[in-house]
Amino acid sequence: MRILLDETETSLKAQTVGDALRQAADLVGQRGRLIVEVEVDGIRWSEEDLATPETSDRAAGELKLLTAHPAELLRETFTQASEAIVSVEEIQCEAAKRMQAGRTKEGLQALLEALAVWGAVQTGISRGLDIGVLSLDDLRARGLDVDGAMKALEAKLRDLRQAIVEQDYTALSDCLLYEFPAVAQRVSALLRALAREAEASANAARSAQR
Repeated sequence: MRILLDETETSLKAQTVGDALRQAADLVGQRGRLIVEVEVDGIRWSEEDLATPETSDRAAGELKLLTAHPAELLRETFTQASEAIVSVEEIQCEAAKRMQAGRTKEGLQALLEALAVWGAVQTGISRGLDIGVLSLDDLRARGLDVDGAMKALEAKLRDLRQAIVEQDYTALSDCLLYEFPAVAQRVSALLRALAREAEASANAARSAQR
């Protein structure tokens, strides 16, 4: 099996895709990088493919792997999350207008879609900071109020869920139209700042490798 890392063939030897991935992960880990894309015999594998024993235990002719520094991955994650907030604000505005027009079911469906995006944003921030590339203490020292922004978001999401339980559609639409936008902008600004911090960390890592 040919095993390539970032288009460069390696001397790694393996009989199965799973074994090759384990060896490659150890190698790139020593370089402070992560595997971010897996291509087996010309086909890109998803996370589901990688988690299936039947596929990871198979043989292959060629395994292509792309890697990235964790900071580069963080920058992309935070940037995408910030961009997602632009879309979710439009969804929430539409949800509120539908509820105000008496189209409650349609409004709730749109709101649930928005809540799913916010859940993904929260997970992305939490997991991103857990990687250890960015220190919360350093971020606070540079004036980034991560805790404040996340608590504000959590509070508004609780308000929305409580209004859904109580079927208070007036409170729901008011929150979406008049209260939530400021919180959304605060979180979006935080994500843009985190992306800049991650980019600075990635640049520093690249400089250290030269």
